Amino acid sequence: MPIAKKHRTVYFGCLDTRRNLPPATSRKRGESNFLTRFERVYLEQELKTLAKKRRFATGREFALEGFGRADLLFMAWIHVTTAEDFTALALKGGLRLTAIEAKIKDWRKGLMQATRYRFFANRSLLVLPPAAARIATEYLVTFRDLNVGLWEFDPATNRIRKHFTPRNRRPLNSKAWERAVHAVTRGLKLR
Repeated sequence: MPIAKKHRTVYFGCLDTRRNLPPATSRKRGESNFLTRFERVYLEQELKTLAKKRRFATGREFALEGFGRADLLFMAWIHVTTAEDFTALALKGGLRLTAIEAKIKDWRKGLMQATRYRFFANRSLLVLPPAAARIATEYLVTFRDLNVGLWEFDPATNRIRKHFTPRNRRPLNSKAWERAVHAVTRGLKLR
């Protein structure tokens, strides 16, 4: 199936936080470029592994008041009918939210952010480049205790290494999950 039928990108309309930084700093796009490369490779892998009856969408800079701003939100659900891929009815078939935080250096800050996303997401992941991931893997027990995934992405080789991937679980706060689903359905402009 073509990618256009399986995937949709959602724009959540969040303010660009780069505007708050001084001009010299706001021009540095290392983390943004890292995330863009990761997203492309991740989506290619998901297209190959998703079952035929799954649909998915991604969204950048997903903010939920009180719970932070995920760099990337991956949404997958079971496809109900062939005619209505992106409808509210289709989302009732087991919507799963995966919140992804990408960091280049400060893995501790990324872990704190990714932990907050567990309140509204079914699973939360932290993605790091190889140098930062080498240090973070020494604390893999902490990632497991917090139920936050640790993935390593090497942009030079486009390789994703999954050190720990948590199972999809019920979010810690059902009200926050409902707010997130409402934001997703609004972002998808569902009929």
